[in-house]
Amino acid sequence: MPGMNHPRAWYALRRTLPPWRFDENLAELVRVLPRYRVDEVIVKVDVEEFSHGQPPIELVQGYQNSLFRVKEAMDRLGIVYSINPWITHGHGDRGRDSRSTIPGAQMVVGHDGTRAKSCACSLSKPWRQHIAATWRLYAETGPRVIWVEDDIRTFNHAPVRFGCFCPQHLRRFSQHVGRRVSRTDLVAAILKPGKPHPWRTAWLDMLGEIMIDVARFLARTVHEVDPEISLGLMSSGYHHHCVEGRRWRPFAEALADGRPLYSRAPLGNYSEGSLRGLQYSHASIKGTRHVMPPDTIEQSEVENFTFGPWSNSATFTFLKMAVSFAYGSHGVTMNLFEHSGVPMEAEPQFGRMLADRKPFLEALAAVCQQPGRYRGVRLLHHERAAHVMRLQKGDDYDRLAPDHGPHVEALEALGIPTTCDDESVVSLCGQTVAAMSDDEIRSVLRHGVLIDAVSAGILVERGFGRDTGIRSIASPRPIYDLGPLGAEAFEHEEFGGAPNTYLTTTIGGGAEPRVSAIEPVRSARVISWFVDPDRKRHLPCMFAYENRHRGRVVVQAYDVGSISAQPYCRPLRVRQMQHAMQWLAGNDLPLVVHGDGAWPLAFRKDCDRHIVLGMFNLSLDDWGEVTFDLDGRASRGVDRIHVLDPHGRWRANAGLSTHRSRGRWLVRCDRAVSHQLPLVVLVRRKDA
Repeated sequence: MPGMNHPRAWYALRRTLPPWRFDENLAELVRVLPRYRVDEVIVKVDVEEFSHGQPPIELVQGYQNSLFRVKEAMDRLGIVYSINPWITHGHGDRGRDSRSTIPGAQMVVGHDGTRAKSCACSLSKPWRQHIAATWRLYAETGPRVIWVEDDIRTFNHAPVRFGCFCPQHLRRFSQHVGRRVSRTDLVAAILKPGKPHPWRTAWLDMLGEIMIDVARFLARTVHEVDPEISLGLMSSGYHHHCVEGRRWRPFAEALADGRPLYSRAPLGNYSEGSLRGLQYSHASIKGTRHVMPPDTIEQSEVENFTFGPWSNSATFTFLKMAVSFAYGSHGVTMNLFEHSGVPMEAEPQFGRMLADRKPFLEALAAVCQQPGRYRGVRLLHHERAAHVMRLQKGDDYDRLAPDHGPHVEALEALGIPTTCDDESVVSLCGQTVAAMSDDEIRSVLRHGVLIDAVSAGILVERGFGRDTGIRSIASPRPIYDLGPLGAEAFEHEEFGGAPNTYLTTTIGGGAEPRVSAIEPVRSARVISWFVDPDRKRHLPCMFAYENRHRGRVVVQAYDVGSISAQPYCRPLRVRQMQHAMQWLAGNDLPLVVHGDGAWPLAFRKDCDRHIVLGMFNLSLDDWGEVTFDLDGRASRGVDRIHVLDPHGRWRANAGLSTHRSRGRWLVRCDRAVSHQLPLVVLVRRKDA
């Protein structure tokens, strides 16, 4: 964080102070924030149930004096003051109609013709004039950051799902392509099955340029009042923004306008469901960071909706915060309390948790915020994935977004961490590879590569069959279209198999998984086969191949997007995939986690003077012991190894032991690891 001399767990509380209980709520902030150990207050304005949609200028003018009072009170406490206007374009109508608030404003029109009443089109001049007037009032109060909500996008403006296809957007697009284009013709071209229509690329590129202009407009509006204010960006999931053609770097640079840029990565899990939802949280942090400029200040989104302990427990809220700091976030923005003015102390468990867990989170942040890189299997993302996505007949707009979720979940659940940083082993799944150039593909295929059926088909079509070990491949189909293939024979001993060893193919999460009939080249080694009820081999399920560039390839016949991690994960699957990934890495896989439990979320970060190892237990059952299995080089120059205790202190000899085995370095922790507190190990080097 700017102005900080050392890394720390920065708490930024997003809080609504409604006019009818402003004095009471402000007095409570002054009284309890030091006790909660909060570092920053982000005041939310005209929010949720009490939002007017596009807020009337008179409302913001009337509330401005209240914002000055918050600023003054926070300055006296040494707490930073920021602002979070709840909308730019608008999240959803919810019965509101802002057309009288902003006369002449164009509202969003969806791809299906649905018209919004309160969500504004980004090309609308009256909307821009209104935003400029209100945001100048916000800027005059002197916040450190003005946060731009994630409604700065062209999708999910309820009741509109995907837009804007208003007359102004259609007119601009028609000028671009040199002919008059209707909404129905354009949508039909965008959603054309098979090879994408050229209009899709033209449309997405146009949307991307418009949104860069919107970001530039917002930043300049603020900086005309106070050039020292920074802008913050809430986003909606880095992969979702592919459907609007977002060009992340120029968009972020326009919004920053020469100032430090803040990013609020969405963690999801707004309401507590399964602990396994934290897999999405960590993936969102890493993916959002990957697409943002490298000097971006990251304060992740810890959201509790619809608020209260019935929605998120204090423990689950803490775990979201711990995931954030474990993956290197600079801070957390906490949306924990409702917007009607109910006192925070009506739910005292959250304030107690914030204070009690601060030492642990500060110690975690201090080591994980250091420069370095997170290790694991590399996931590939391309911001132009929606440009090249091939749709099926009947697919809707949301199918344009790439989805790495199933692959991430499956690998992480098997104890194999993932990363967006450069690594020697890469995972290719789905259609993202279609957005890559031939040179980019050649570079990837010189590494170890795990490839699913969809990516494999694209690579063969692009002329890379020779480098993937594939003689022929069919498009993925529901598995039972190919016969009664209920099991996968896993007998290849080099990859952990054994005679009469079988895995179920019932892994579709309620639907049939899709698989491709693949004929590998003769030199490929089949790791497993699809078999019928008589155990007769029919088709290869997984095979390994070393290509002419010394790249190693493992191909799965599954379309990974059709599998579900819960039925996919089995003890035998753990053995199979860990062996396969180690083969791809030449026994140099950075980290594998072993133990007597399920659903680990593990991480490794390499810094100049230390390595941080960690594991979140995403199951209600304790892990009786955990072993971090690292490449042999990790043990070089090690001086001391410590475990982080619940009070934020690093403890030596806390049930830890190490040894080497078959070129690997194993760090074992012999104490129980529950879901309530992650296991964090610090490996210090001798020169630290």
